[in-house]
Amino acid sequence: MLGHRLPVNPVEAISPEQRARLLTLIEENPWLIPATAALQVIPAAVLIHGYWKNRQLKKQLQIARERTKQLRLQDDEPDECAGHPHLLSHPHPHFHH
Repeated sequence: MLGHRLPVNPVEAISPEQRARLLTLIEENPWLIPATAALQVIPAAVLIHGYWKNRQLKKQLQIARERTKQLRLQDDEPDECAGHPHLLSHPHPHFHH
């Protein structure tokens, strides 16, 4: 499958000299920890926002489809002029016999 394997313990993947440089970097720049955490949180927040927005739009679409369906059903109901076209259901006022 894969030609490489991930180490079981991630601390073992870092050499002692890399670990010392990382600790020195964090000691000199402690603001890196919250900044890195914020960078991890931003994509999660965008993902959650997108999920809820998508859910809201799906609900609006479902309501619109149901409204359209109900309007079509109302249009198909027979009215008092059943069997006659709507335009010809009442005689024209100029054609009194």
